[in-house]
Amino acid sequence: MQSDELVSIVVPVYNVEIYLTCCIESILAQTYKNMEIILVDDGSTDSSGNICDGYAEKDKRIRVIHKENGGLSDARNVGIQAATGSYIFFLDGDDAISSYAISKLYEAFCDDIDIAIGGMKQFKDSVPKSEDKRCNTTVIENVEAIRRMLLHEGIGHEAWGKMYRRDLWKENLFPKGMLYEDYATIYKISRKSNKVIIVDEQLYWYRIRSGSIMKSRISQNDMILIKVAADTTDYLRKEVPEVEGEAQYLQMVTYLKLMKRILDVDFNAFSREQMEIVDYIKNYKHLLQKPFVKFKDKVKAESLLISRYLFYAIYTFGKKD
Repeated sequence: MQSDELVSIVVPVYNVEIYLTCCIESILAQTYKNMEIILVDDGSTDSSGNICDGYAEKDKRIRVIHKENGGLSDARNVGIQAATGSYIFFLDGDDAISSYAISKLYEAFCDDIDIAIGGMKQFKDSVPKSEDKRCNTTVIENVEAIRRMLLHEGIGHEAWGKMYRRDLWKENLFPKGMLYEDYATIYKISRKSNKVIIVDEQLYWYRIRSGSIMKSRISQNDMILIKVAADTTDYLRKEVPEVEGEAQYLQMVTYLKLMKRILDVDFNAFSREQMEIVDYIKNYKHLLQKPFVKFKDKVKAESLLISRYLFYAIYTFGKKD
């Protein structure tokens, strides 16, 4: 492996003017210097585009692409297609990274590693402090990585926070215009990988915002999650049959969370989707006996089969996720 290969950092930017400076400054503070920073202004209507241009004038490693609004997937895809580095790292425009994030993920690579995954730390106002401490690493096969993502065992299926060999993205891009694009994409990318290395350190800093997709009021557009979850399970059943049960379980958990968000609006809202969710729980009730199923999810699923009101009360009372 050559030293100091070029790393492409792809940052989709859309109306994040109050957070963007923090994000870009965290990239410029990296101890790893051989980077190209691709800021994709996805049709921002605030000053985000101007902020990007201002930084590009100060640092030749920064490239700004201005485009019409096409959504997060489209912005990332434009960044992928513009990238020339050997590796790609995704960073959302309202988040930030540790000063050591790129160096530690890059240094974790060896010949048979295709994805390096760091830990995540949530924050609201104050940006966490970078620490250069010794961290443990764990190398796992791609099937085991997929299994852990499905069960949220230390790693998730978010695109950000991971460094990829750029070749993994040659044939797969994010689905344009679709919400929950990470769920629909990262398992396919992971399937193409050889081995994955996990870096046990919080290198990606995820900003908690009140207006995030998962916290905003649900709409018809969110119902695509039913199809995304089902399609992903079907893909994994065919391509990685070893994790079929875990994929079905994530689909169940996803549906339970979606049901809670629907009921937050109105018990009569999205009646067809509610029926689809209940039917899935009925048809896959046997999953609740699997050893990897969490007790709280078993209780939620069983309560939904009894009563939506009981489900909602239990979910609301114990909601911490």
